[in-house]
Amino acid sequence: MRLLVLALLAVPALTGCVQFNEPCSGVAEDPGEQVALLAEAVYLDPASARHANNAIGQGAAEAFLRFSELGVPQTELAVINGGALRGEGLCASRAVLPAGGLKSGVLHEILLFESRLMSMSVTRDELRQLVEASAARLTAAGLPIVDPPAEFLHMAAGGIGVLEEIDCASPPGSRVRQLWVGGVDMLTPGPDVRLAITDWSVNLGTGTSDVFASMTGGLASRNPHTYAPSDGEIVERYFKGHFNGPPGLAADDRVRFVNCAVAGPPTK
Repeated sequence: MRLLVLALLAVPALTGCVQFNEPCSGVAEDPGEQVALLAEAVYLDPASARHANNAIGQGAAEAFLRFSELGVPQTELAVINGGALRGEGLCASRAVLPAGGLKSGVLHEILLFESRLMSMSVTRDELRQLVEASAARLTAAGLPIVDPPAEFLHMAAGGIGVLEEIDCASPPGSRVRQLWVGGVDMLTPGPDVRLAITDWSVNLGTGTSDVFASMTGGLASRNPHTYAPSDGEIVERYFKGHFNGPPGLAADDRVRFVNCAVAGPPTK
C-alpha cells in the first residue's frame, strides 16, 4: 500500500473519481467503521497541521507513546511530524473534519504514508536539537503562514504530560524556551530519554533527520527498535480504545506559541 500511495502522489495527472476507486477500496480494512469521536472540528490544512496544536497529531503521538512490544523499553516521549497529517486524501480532500464520528477510511487517508514507528534512546542535547529543528521554520507573529514546516512535532508524554514553549521572535536554533516531559525539565542535564518517532522523521525529515545522522556512535548505538504495525494501524487501535465515545478527542495547549503567527480556520 505504501508504494501505491507514493506512486499515486507522484502522478499529478490523476483526477476525478474513476482513477481513485481502486486505491480507495484498499485504504482500510473497514473504511466505514467509526474509530473515534471528535469532540470538536479538526482542521487539516497545512497551517493547522504544522503550525498549531492539532487533535489528530496529539492523539497519534499518544498512541505512539502507549504502544509497546515485548522486550522494548517503555517510551517516555512520542512525537509525530505535522507533515504526516494529510488533508488531501486519496478519496476526497478534507480541510475540515466536523465534530462527530471519525471513520477508519478517513483516518488512514490522513495518515497516508504508512510510516513505521521507531523507538530509541536519545540524549537530552539531541532532544533539544530535535525540537529546535522542528521549530526553526515556524512563522513569526505579524507574517502570513505561507510554507508551514512539515517537520513541526506534535508530542505526548507520560506522567503529567508534555509542555513546550516556542518563541518565534528568537532566532532559529534557540526558539524552544521550555520542554517538560512528565514534569521533568528536558533542557537541563540528565539521563537519556526513550523516544518514539516515525521512520520518516528519522531518515527523511527536513532538519530532524540531520539530528539522527549526526548522533555520536550512530543510530545503531541507541538500542533502536522498529515496530511491526504501520503508524495508521497503531493510531487506529488506540483511538478505538480511548476516544471512541464521550468526551472524545480534542486538542489541548501542550505547545505554547509565543510571538508566533496564529493558524486560523481554513478559508476553503
